[in-house]
Amino acid sequence: MGFNQAMEAGLGFYIFFFALTIVVATVVYSLMTGTVKLKKGKESESSMNSNFMRTIRRFADLKGFEVLGKTTLSFGGEQFSFDAILLGFFGTIAIKANYAGGEVYGSYKDEKWCTVDENGKKTYFESPVTQLNGSVRFFKDLYAAEKAKCGFTDSFTVFAGKKTKIFADKRCEVYTTENLGEKLAGDKYAKDHSADINAMKAALEKYTVK
Repeated sequence: MGFNQAMEAGLGFYIFFFALTIVVATVVYSLMTGTVKLKKGKESESSMNSNFMRTIRRFADLKGFEVLGKTTLSFGGEQFSFDAILLGFFGTIAIKANYAGGEVYGSYKDEKWCTVDENGKKTYFESPVTQLNGSVRFFKDLYAAEKAKCGFTDSFTVFAGKKTKIFADKRCEVYTTENLGEKLAGDKYAKDHSADINAMKAALEKYTVK
């Protein structure tokens, strides 16, 4: 390689390196100032479930309550599935999770609710109210059959997406992960109804679908 060729090769390398440095600096500056934003992947169901369960277990640990994970119960010809069940001195909290994202619309009397994603796409699903209809009586009958001192039972649905927004009336008993902690910390679950946690757990295990 001659002297001139070497000079040209060296000059080309420096020009390339200088141009690359400018590109990298521009991208870094854009990210820091918010001019360019990295596209985040869609929140996974596994991630939503972890956040949802973390809130529940944190509350249960503080109170000394028992937590059951995903459970399907069959009793008296009926079957219900829950993503979490809390057992405490107040009684039972049965929670069903919904992993739909976006905006959620529905009312107490609607048979179908819908979600609207960031692109405006609507997805219809069975009303959370309908899904849990009769669940409180179901627990009451199950515990009575096993003579388990049970206090009272509450059931509701949690939409587990971080950015999910709910547009529904209060009668629907639906929450997000953000306000779940506030719901659990309310006075309703602070009252001691002398429920027998071990007896309730044994009763539920007996009728759990394996």
